[in-house]
Amino acid sequence: MNFKYLILLLCNVLILHSCTDKSTNENKIKAEPNPAKIIAQHILLDSIDKRKKSIDYFFEKRKKLNLFNGNILFAEKGKIITQKSFGMAHFRKKDTLTSDHTFQLASVSKTITAIATLQLIEKGELKLTDTVKQFLPRFPYNGIDIHQLLSHRSGMSQYTHFCDRPDSIWPDKSKTITIHDVLDIMERIVPMRNYPPNKRYYYCNTNYIILALIIEKVTNQPFSTYVQKHIFDPIGMQNSVIYDRTNLGSLHLPVQGYENRIPWEDVYLNGCVGDKGVYCSTEDLYKFDRALALNIILSDSLKQLAFSPKSRNFKGNQNYGYGFRLKEDEVYGKLVYHTGWWKGFRSYFIKVPEKDQTIIVLNNVKRGRFFRISELVSLLN
Repeated sequence: MNFKYLILLLCNVLILHSCTDKSTNENKIKAEPNPAKIIAQHILLDSIDKRKKSIDYFFEKRKKLNLFNGNILFAEKGKIITQKSFGMAHFRKKDTLTSDHTFQLASVSKTITAIATLQLIEKGELKLTDTVKQFLPRFPYNGIDIHQLLSHRSGMSQYTHFCDRPDSIWPDKSKTITIHDVLDIMERIVPMRNYPPNKRYYYCNTNYIILALIIEKVTNQPFSTYVQKHIFDPIGMQNSVIYDRTNLGSLHLPVQGYENRIPWEDVYLNGCVGDKGVYCSTEDLYKFDRALALNIILSDSLKQLAFSPKSRNFKGNQNYGYGFRLKEDEVYGKLVYHTGWWKGFRSYFIKVPEKDQTIIVLNNVKRGRFFRISELVSLLN
């Protein structure tokens, strides 16, 4: 065979192989499911559900009594029964609330931090038995692990207390404090613990800022960047942002938090994230809910682990899993939920797994009592 002909034949084979590979790769990319589209297909509006009228009336009545100001979303099996706004985003600006406004989720943010942590466990980059010191050598306590942080069994004290008093700890309250600053303070003063590690359940916000620090260490990127890339963006939470006092301009239609009609200031502790900090709309939080239900952002086995109790029951059959509060209700069965309060904001994220029901209530005015979880669940049942 002519040598030149052989070279030409080999080149043609290589070109054909390359084109085939490229075509195959392009087909694979096209065939790759888009999580945001999948979720969108599983969110439907049920405009004729008879429960809509009674749910809307419940909140309208409380709005008229100045006991509620916020947004709601009630859904069942992927169908939104009602999604409505009641009141003002900013009273002084006379800015009426819309479904696009975003609220500080307060402690409901912990559900997102927990899922981010469990994603890294699923990838093999973390283990529940890993100790904090493996990632943060300056951490002043021995024997505290990922499991204890997620389930509030570390025994640590609240950073909002030991950073705030005495004033010498953080003298300039106009200066933002970050999760890294909190770790520095812990190393310096070694705050007294409430309990030895894993002795008992004790709800503590410090657990979740330490988880945010560990996520940063493992992924080599800011906590907010990881969450944006691996939770918000893939499932279409387009209006959700983790706020740390440096990125006010990136928030999408943020509402003001109030104590009655007095606006809360943007306090220095808002620089800490993981335990709070997520600004989100009702629709975005429902996308997060659907992503969990469809096992898009986490496997079913790890989700069930998050939804299982890690301590003895307390306060009327309540418990805590990984980032989610749990309750065995006598009437409605198992409830998986989280509530939050921070500087005027009150948030409720409730799931009734057996019926695939979801309740989201975001309130930006602190006035009157908190809603009971069973009271909100009863509106769907």
